[in-house]
Amino acid sequence: MARVHQLTDTAGPTALEAAYTAYYASIAHSEPAADGTVRHRLRRGLGEGTIEVTALHSGFALIRYDVAFTRPHRLRYAFTGDHFELEHCLEGHLRVSDTHTGSGHLRAGAVALSPHRPARGVLTHPAGRRYRALSLTGTWSGLAAHLAHLGIEPPPDLRPALTAHRHYLSGSASLRPAADPLRDLYLHRRTGPGRRLVLESRLACALSTLLEALTPRPAPAPAGHLRLERHEVDALHRVPGLLWQHRHDPLTLAQVARATSMSVKRLNAGFRALYGTSVGAYHRRRCLERAAALLVETDWPVARIGHEVGYASATNFTYAFRRARGTTPTHYRRTHT
Repeated sequence: MARVHQLTDTAGPTALEAAYTAYYASIAHSEPAADGTVRHRLRRGLGEGTIEVTALHSGFALIRYDVAFTRPHRLRYAFTGDHFELEHCLEGHLRVSDTHTGSGHLRAGAVALSPHRPARGVLTHPAGRRYRALSLTGTWSGLAAHLAHLGIEPPPDLRPALTAHRHYLSGSASLRPAADPLRDLYLHRRTGPGRRLVLESRLACALSTLLEALTPRPAPAPAGHLRLERHEVDALHRVPGLLWQHRHDPLTLAQVARATSMSVKRLNAGFRALYGTSVGAYHRRRCLERAAALLVETDWPVARIGHEVGYASATNFTYAFRRARGTTPTHYRRTHT
C-alpha cells in the first residue's frame, strides 16, 4: 500500500518547518546551493524531478515543483487558520480532498489560495503525470506584518462562510492576475547577486494582485456597472484558447465576437472586466510568456520559438519580446538557463 506522507502546523510554524524537512528527507536527496535554494531531487523508484525551496527575507518561501511520481503520491495535511499558501499550477494537476470542502482539482492555469481557516485533507499527485507549479508559502499573520512594515493596510480576514464551498479559491477570476508574477518566479533561473532582488520584486507583484483580490471595493454606480450573464462569462473564458488555436492565422475582433455570440463592444467590455486588459494585450502577453518558457526549457532556435507562438518572422518576434521584456530572446535565454 502506498505511503501517505504527513504535513501539519498544528503545533506552530517551527513544527511545520520540521514536518517539511522530514517530508523532503523521506522522498528526496537534498542539494543546498550557494544562493540559499535547497534542491530536493526525488529518490530513484519514487519518481523523477525536483522540488526547490528558496527562503526569502520577507519571511515567505518559494517552492518550485517539477516532479513526476511513479505511483500515486499522497500527502495528508492539517493546517491551522494561519497557514498561507498561494500556488500557480503551470502543468499537470493536483487532486485536493478536503474534509470541509470535498474533492476537486488544481489544474494547469489556475491560481490557488489556501483558505483563511483550519484545513485538513489529502493532496494526491497522479502517477506518471508531470506537475509543475510555483507555491508561495508563509502565514497570514506574516503577510499582515509584511504589509504593515511597508505601510500597507493588511487585507481583511476572509470569513469561513466565504471559503467553505470552494477550496483554494481556484475558481475565482480575481486571482488570475497573480499568475503572471508567479510564473515569472517559476521561470527565473538566473544566479548571482541580483537574484534575490528579482525574486522579491516578483513577490511584491504577486502580493499586490492578491491584496486587490482580497480588498472589498465600493460598489460602482449603477450606470457604470457591467453585468455579465453566466453564458457570457463562459464564452469569454473560451476566448484565450480560441486566440491561441488561431495564432498562426489571427482572428479579427469581429470574428471572435461572432464565435462568442457577442457584439464587438460587448466582447471588449466583458473581456476587460473579466481579465483586466484588452483582448489583444492579453493574447500578446500570453504568447510572449509561452515564448519565455520555451527559451528556458528547450534548445529550439529563436525563429522556431517565434513561429510557435504566432509570429511570422524572427525579426517581429525579437522586436515584440524585447519591447515586453526589456531584453532580446537570445539574452533572456542566456541569463535564465
